[in-house]
Amino acid sequence: MTKKLGIVMVSFVVFALLLAGCKLPASQAPETPDTQAMTTPIRIHDDTNEFFITQTAIAKEIQTDPQEPGEDINGEDPVAVPTDTPVPQPTVFVPTVTRPAEYTLREGEFPYCIARRFNLNPQDLLSLNNLGPNDLLSPGTTIQIPQTGTWEGAGRVRNPHPTTHTVAAGETIYSIACFYGDVSPEAIIAVNNLQEPYTLSPGQTLDIP
Repeated sequence: MTKKLGIVMVSFVVFALLLAGCKLPASQAPETPDTQAMTTPIRIHDDTNEFFITQTAIAKEIQTDPQEPGEDINGEDPVAVPTDTPVPQPTVFVPTVTRPAEYTLREGEFPYCIARRFNLNPQDLLSLNNLGPNDLLSPGTTIQIPQTGTWEGAGRVRNPHPTTHTVAAGETIYSIACFYGDVSPEAIIAVNNLQEPYTLSPGQTLDIP
């Protein structure tokens, strides 16, 4: 009887030691569905507003590649929008009138016209060429130009300068220059981009410098 009791006691002690040495597996936390784990609101504060964003939005923003320069949000090259570029206007150089030593008259020109154009004293021009106030000279006549003296008093501008001039029948570049007095034929030719032989047509419009 005593032997049986000893065996039972030993068995009990061994069983107790086995129980003490066993390790239970750690308990696992309950799994949370992805939809709940990714939508927990996070509160963000700034100076003026308070709003909520979700972890899902944060994850999406982190996973989005930054936009490369020169590429739109769809990954396509942006199409350049054409803009109207102003066309530069060519610069017109108006020749400076200088006094020549002599001048050959053209159709429609006369001594007083030449005196106005080159800012001469008309009496000096007439005296140098032995001319009277009423002498008429033919086109092709060459006259000497004084190198001193200037036009005296009013009248050098024979007619007021308009913006444009409409050509009448029989007019030439030279007669139009004489009509205005202090305008040179070369200036009219330059601003109107005319080419030799400078033929004009009735009704044609010219810019007047």
